[in-house]
Formats: sequence, C-alpha cells, structure tokens
Amino acid sequence: MEDVRYSKKVIVKSDIYTEYRDILNAVLDEDKKYTLDEVDMIICGFLEGEVK
Repeated sequence: MEDVRYSKKVIVKSDIYTEYRDILNAVLDEDKKYTLDEVDMIICGFLEGEVK
C-alpha cells in the first residue's frame, strides 16, 4: 500500500504540526509532496542539527 503524500501547504496548516510550522515553512519544498513519516524525520533532523 502506498503512503499518502501531502503538499507543504496542507502539512503547514495541519493541526498535527502546529508547533513546528515555522520549521516546516523554512525546510519543506513548495513543489514536493511528503508522507507524514518523511515530515517527522525532517523535523527530527532539524531539531538535532548543529547550530552554526
């Protein structure tokens, strides 16, 4: 079964990711669609990244 993919616009407006909206606006690509697992991995990667 194929995972459902969502656009950046839908993900950013989702209640699931309310506290991460700023991060998602900065890192997600307008032209790409993401699964929720991908979004979770992107958020984790961003939060674990080093501050430069």
